[in-house]
Amino acid sequence: MPRGRKINPAALYFPAVIQEKLSYLKDYPLTIAHAPAGFGKTTALNHFLEQNLSQTTPVLRHTFLVRQAAASWNSICRLIARVDQGCAEELSAIGIPNSDTAADTAEVLENLECPRETYLVLDSFELSGLPEPERFLWLLSKHGGEKLHIVAVTRELAVSPMLSNHRIYRMNAEDFMFRAEDTAAYFHQAGLDVMPGQTLAAHQAAGGWVLALHMQVMAYVKNGSFSTAGATQLIHQVVWDGLLEAERQLFLSVSILPRFTLAQAAELSGMDGALTEALLERQSAFVHFDEETHSFYLHTVFAAFLREQFQLLPEERQKAIYLAGGDLASRSGDRPNTLRFYYYSGDWERLLAMPLTSYELADVIDESTRPMILDVMEHTPYALKAKYPASMVPLAFTLFFLHENAQLIAMQGEIAQIIRESDLPQQRKNELQGEMELLLSFLEYNRIGDMSRRHRRALELLGGPAALINRKSTWTFGSPSIFYMYWRESGKLAEELAQMDECMPIYYELTRGHGVGAEHVMHAEARFLRGEDGEAEILCHRALFTAETRHQNSIYLCARFLLAQIALLRGDRAIFRDAVGAIQDRSRLNTEDLCRHTQDLCLGWLNALLGNDKAVAPWLWEGDITEQRLVVMTQPFAYIIYGRCLLLRRDWRRLLGACQHMQALSSIFPNLFGQLYAKLYMAQALCALGQRSEAVSALHEALDMALPDQVYLPFAENYAGIRDLLSALVLPERRAELERIAALAERLDGSLARLRAEKPALTPREREIYELIKSGTTSHKAIAAALYISVPTVKNLLSRIYEKTGVSSKTQLVLLEL
Repeated sequence: MPRGRKINPAALYFPAVIQEKLSYLKDYPLTIAHAPAGFGKTTALNHFLEQNLSQTTPVLRHTFLVRQAAASWNSICRLIARVDQGCAEELSAIGIPNSDTAADTAEVLENLECPRETYLVLDSFELSGLPEPERFLWLLSKHGGEKLHIVAVTRELAVSPMLSNHRIYRMNAEDFMFRAEDTAAYFHQAGLDVMPGQTLAAHQAAGGWVLALHMQVMAYVKNGSFSTAGATQLIHQVVWDGLLEAERQLFLSVSILPRFTLAQAAELSGMDGALTEALLERQSAFVHFDEETHSFYLHTVFAAFLREQFQLLPEERQKAIYLAGGDLASRSGDRPNTLRFYYYSGDWERLLAMPLTSYELADVIDESTRPMILDVMEHTPYALKAKYPASMVPLAFTLFFLHENAQLIAMQGEIAQIIRESDLPQQRKNELQGEMELLLSFLEYNRIGDMSRRHRRALELLGGPAALINRKSTWTFGSPSIFYMYWRESGKLAEELAQMDECMPIYYELTRGHGVGAEHVMHAEARFLRGEDGEAEILCHRALFTAETRHQNSIYLCARFLLAQIALLRGDRAIFRDAVGAIQDRSRLNTEDLCRHTQDLCLGWLNALLGNDKAVAPWLWEGDITEQRLVVMTQPFAYIIYGRCLLLRRDWRRLLGACQHMQALSSIFPNLFGQLYAKLYMAQALCALGQRSEAVSALHEALDMALPDQVYLPFAENYAGIRDLLSALVLPERRAELERIAALAERLDGSLARLRAEKPALTPREREIYELIKSGTTSHKAIAAALYISVPTVKNLLSRIYEKTGVSSKTQLVLLEL
């Protein structure tokens, strides 16, 4: 057919109806553009923003390419920092949004400030890897930036009622589809002179899918007619078949990378830089440039096609591409992809030759790299491992991070042999053996003497501090109590305390003060549990001063938590408020994953003891205690709090089931504290269910467990529920101790009653803020406007309200009756 005009396959056409629908995003805090790949969502959005915004209007963008939640959250926080730095810092401190942090995240976003018109685009949002992405979008819609418009572009979105609200504008696949008249206009703009019947046939074959229409134009240029092929075959016909072999190899090489620079593409392909750039520009429909990172990435449809083609390559060619990709990633400092590509290349020697540290490996561990690490450790030939003895130790640490302790134990002999038989200088052998001794000490968890024997051996071998321990990491595994962690054998508490005094200085020397102050906290807790709160308070302050010298936040939190408990025993609201405020302030600074829920545990314990279970964190109140929140050694502590919530709700049968589970957890690393509370709760539940003899037996076991170590306070806390049962026990030899418990209980009950009766003394202004929040006015700006005060003043006053009430969010505050 003769052509009257030059065909331009790169021509773009934007139907007026699509641009009109996009215009509504200016009226909403959040727009969600949801459609499969190839519908032109991003291209249409970019065109709209370019045509309708002034050049001075900020448009902030991020394109997600890898499902890594931590990296994605950091990118989102960086974007928000360009709008509101303070808001971004608070979001970063809260951490990756999930059901536990939703209330805090919402509160921060509601107070976001954006005084000038700004657009924030989150492209390929489905690749963010964030947990509960629909919930996060709902949270985003609540942002308080009056002139901020967020647009989430996504291919995947679950049905959720949360996303049907007046603050969210939704655009779906049908909103981006080309109508028949749009297809005709697009073909005309591209220079195609075709009959209406041909246009309609091409339109029906494409189903309104703009990428398919674009490929039809390319097919027409190549063949003089439209194609009837499906999407994959169409890419083959109009793109792949027209490439030289070297050009195909370029695309296959970069297909393993989530994004790549021009230099990286040229290096991987071996092509000249100018030729590489020209090729990428010719395929602009399939290769996009990201201004934020100054790198290229592949269109989703083309990337999927290339993955299929990659799998058709000979295995050796695939491995060669991965090997080159690993070298490239290594030079750019991309640890996750270095590990991944060297693994897939089969050249595990390159992986072992990497300058590894335990923290770098910890940073790259996720569900995709976990099986790789295990495979390398288990199946690498001994001769190859023996060439790299220095890599065996950080890899062994990685097994510990992955909770693969059985595998670590099974391999410790082989690793020791590799180190022993290596050609390394003896001093270096000693260092590696010392690091291994330190690692293996963690497998002796809460057996203080056994742990310390390995610490002494490690220090002897190393001659100084270990290299593979990060002093900034938590010492407590997220637990707010040292006593809870290390009281493991009835009647041996004095011995365990003496061991802590003797052993901890060795560990501090080995780790540059990691966990410093822990022994003082444990002594303080032991005194407190006997009712000796004066001595306990002195030791708490000693622990605080000591912990601060090495910035040991986890120890600091334990000491503050104990001070709050002392305040409850005394009925001292001032000390209680000060301790709770310090816990909240320090928790905001401590963003390590293991400590994300330490504040919830502290405040949950205190509020449950006060009988204010409504202020307990929802996940804890519901007993949703999982490994995603807490490691197994900390879970029994959470069950103690959950058990008290069930006790307050008089949910006896659920309480018995929870206690049985708590006992099983507490037996993994023998933990008497969890077992003691389980027995105390079981005694009360059994009694309430009419099983008095079984209740008395459970209480007797609790007394046998705790009294040899003078652990009295748990009985005082539960005295109202066990008083009658105690009268059934004939224990003349324990009369003095039972009287001590009774006196403690009377003192505690009186203090708690006073604190409950003394509603927090809010100032008139604090009361106004509380009433506004109760009535539904929750944003800082709205409160400030209602009271004619500044937003910083609102923040300061709200912090004081939180301190006085012992809660950490507005969601918990509204449940209180002040």
